[in-house]
Amino acid sequence: MQFGFIISLISAILVALFAIQNSSSVAISFLFAEFNISQALIILISAALGAIIVMLLGFIKQIKLKLKIKEQLKKIKNLEEENKLCQNKIEEFKNNSDEKKIDGLEDNKVDINE
Repeated sequence: MQFGFIISLISAILVALFAIQNSSSVAISFLFAEFNISQALIILISAALGAIIVMLLGFIKQIKLKLKIKEQLKKIKNLEEENKLCQNKIEEFKNNSDEKKIDGLEDNKVDINE
């Protein structure tokens, strides 16, 4: 996080230096309008708009990731419940098979006293 902040700060300083060195007035035409404005102001506005667009795209990506995580957690919960049910069934089968073995042994008992 700190590394990204340092890179952003250095980039902002470089853009500001570039804007200051290119501060002459220029004619800007946009659609049907024409303006005479400082080139430095245009550079700073463009950089700010670029930063805002990158920030918005980052937020969109972060929201998509949070939704994906929420979906995956729901899947994990469902799979854990399914696993618990399967474990219970396995225990039931084991208990039933043990009971059948015991019943089978009791049927096969031979009375030695006869």
